[in-house]
This record gives sequence, C-alpha cells and structure tokens, in this order.
Amino acid sequence: MRYGSNVSTVKFITIAVLLSATSVPPATAQSDGRYIQASFVYNYARYYAPYAIQASAAYLPIAEFDTRRAKLDADGYGTDVNYAVRSIFTDDIVKSRAREAFRRWRYQFGSDAYLTCIDPSDTDCQTAYNNRGWAFGGGPSFQVWARTRSANADRDACTEVSIAFRGTVGFSGWDWLSNADRFGSPYDDYYHQLRRNVDGIIKSIQNLDCYKRARLKPQIVSTGHSLGGGLAQLAALANKSSGPRIVKVFAFDPSPVTGAQLVDQGLRRTNAAGLTIDRIYQEGEVLSYARGLIQQYPLAKSVCDPLVRTVKVDALPPGGPVQLHAMAGLSTQMVQLSYNGQTQLAYAAPPSGCKNLRYRTPDTDQDQEVIANVGWQQTPLLASTRNGLRRGNQPTYSYLFEPQRGVTTKRSNVRKIVGQAGREFWVSAIP
Repeated sequence: MRYGSNVSTVKFITIAVLLSATSVPPATAQSDGRYIQASFVYNYARYYAPYAIQASAAYLPIAEFDTRRAKLDADGYGTDVNYAVRSIFTDDIVKSRAREAFRRWRYQFGSDAYLTCIDPSDTDCQTAYNNRGWAFGGGPSFQVWARTRSANADRDACTEVSIAFRGTVGFSGWDWLSNADRFGSPYDDYYHQLRRNVDGIIKSIQNLDCYKRARLKPQIVSTGHSLGGGLAQLAALANKSSGPRIVKVFAFDPSPVTGAQLVDQGLRRTNAAGLTIDRIYQEGEVLSYARGLIQQYPLAKSVCDPLVRTVKVDALPPGGPVQLHAMAGLSTQMVQLSYNGQTQLAYAAPPSGCKNLRYRTPDTDQDQEVIANVGWQQTPLLASTRNGLRRGNQPTYSYLFEPQRGVTTKRSNVRKIVGQAGREFWVSAIP
C-alpha cells in the first residue's frame, strides 16, 4: 500500500477549500428560461422531506442505528426513526411532523468504514482494489433505508430502498481529499471506494427480506448532502446495468464533484438513460457558488437521459454561505413547508415531460401506489419563500393565490395526471 506525503494532503485540501469558497454568483436566471424564480416548492416539500431527513441522518453514527434496527416503540414508530428525528431537529412541533413524514421508513444496514470489497465474489471489485491508489484512512459513510407499507418492516415487503450518503464532516482530511477527486486524486478516496463497491451495495439490498417479499421489485434511489450528494450521483452512474439500478437521485446542496470520470463512458451512458436527478439547494449556500463555476457530468442543463431538475429553496433565515449549507436547516424547512399552519399540504411529486423514465413516482407517501406523469412540461423547480422571520424560529406561511390543480383520474390502478402544473406562486412568511 502506498502512502501520500503531508505536502500532498495539504495541497489537495487547499484545492478543495478554494473550490467550495469561490465567489462566483450561482446561475439562477438562465436566458433559456429553465430557471424560474419563485415557483412553488411548497407543493413538493412533503415529497422531498423524507429524503432530506435521510440526508441529515447520514451524519449520525451507524452504530446507533444498528442497535435500533427492526425495533418499534409502544406507539408503533421505529426506534431508528425516533432516534433520527430526535437527533436532527430541535423544535418539538418539527420533531412530531418529521416523525410522521418518516414513519414508514426503516434502517436496514450501513457502513462508515474503509471499503475493500463488500461482495468478496465481485471480481471487478477485487481487481480495482488490487490496483487502488494510495492508502486512505476512511470510507464513504452510507445508510440504507427501506420504505414499507406498514410499520412492521421486519415482516412486510418494501416498495422503495434508499441509499443515503454522508457529507463532509468539519475538517476531516479524508472527506476533503475526496472532495478534491475532480482534480484526479491519486488516493483510494471515497469516490474510488464507492465506484468498485456500488454493485456490492445493490446486491446486499437484493438480499434484504423486505426486498425479497415484494411482489413488484422495489425501486432503488440514492440521496445525500454536499459530498454525499456527489457520491449519490456517482452511485447512480456506476452500478451495473445487468441488475437492479438506481432510478433516482435526491442530491441536497450537492458537491459539483460527481466522480463521473471514474465510470466507463458506455456504462455511464446506459445508466444516464431514464435516470432522474433532483438537485435541491438553499439559495446562497456555499456550494451553489462552486456549482456556478464548475460542474461535473451530468450538467444542470440536461433535459432527459438524465433528467436533471434544479430545486432552489429560499426558506432559511439570512446567514453566511457555510451556515446556509447546513443540512439540518434545510431538512427543517422541508418539513415545515409541507404544512400551512396546522394543516398538512397534499402530497405531490414534481412532474416531468421526459419519456421512459425508470423512476415510478409514488402516488402518496402512505399507500405507495404509483402514477404515470403524462403530458407535463419539464420545468426546474425554483422555490422562494421570503425571509421575513422576525418573530421566532417557526415561520407561518400565507398563500397569496392558489395554483390550478390537475385533475386525477384512475384507470387500471394507474393514475394519470391531466391539467396544468400551476401558475407562478409566491409564499411569504408573515412578519
């Protein structure tokens, strides 16, 4: 095993810091009209909230979830869900709402250690490991969560499985060296480790009891924040097309580094076909400036194959770029934006005009039926709420006018959405 010098380590950390701190304004108003200010993210906050919670939970210790796996409290909530919600959120109202949003999800397995080969029989992984770069002191931290139809995840089939990747933690040198992978890292960093192990993770998912019990094979998605958002995109681009593939990515405040250069071009093209990537970020967060300067494949302007959707949220109180980058704040706002006062808003997923997408949009966050989105125009979702948060930490939202709703018809257990997506809409915090 080869070890890099201290000079090389400092060099790569410095480059990564400069990348994330560059002061180039984010591209929020393109001339082609793809970016529309003040759209209606509140319509989709309930849809995004569980994945935002997973991206936040990925920062919590794996060992804590391992001890709570497949355990329920007296009220039927998973103790893993309770631990995640209690650790992420501070306000009691938000905790209660987040627990409801996340109640059907159950932790399955995870890792926060260096990865050799998760699947020892994977010869491609073994070859890549034998040809690895300089030694690395850590590995990509991830958690696997499954969504079930009931609280009894140990006895029920799951409809969806999500791989949630952790982002950068403080000044961890290993995290920052992985952030610098764009520059051609000689280390066996997180992107290299994940590249050779993504198929092993997928195989482990296939071996889950809830996956085996499913009549229709559960779809697999990935999520993550910051560095974790970059890793989530690499996972979707790199897994073998011969088996189950990752069908959608939920990347929050994502790194511009995706590790796409590590994937064979043919495999990358195959995985991009029908793939959906949602990049959700808070206005002014530090990596929005980096993404405005440099973005690895796939580019934000990609319309289909893959469909890259930009979701811009302006819901946090004013703060510095690093402060606005924190995932807990974005998770809190996703939970809060899914309510109008005490009333939970309807569940809806953003539409798409792309054909042949692999992702099956859940009809609701309760019964897990799927819908076919037909006839919609693909539009990046740029959401804005006014930061008039002058009284306390919990904003109250007033809706200035209601967008036109689509008409829902049901045929052969598949719902088809007909109608307009809605008008431009503003959400304001009551001062």
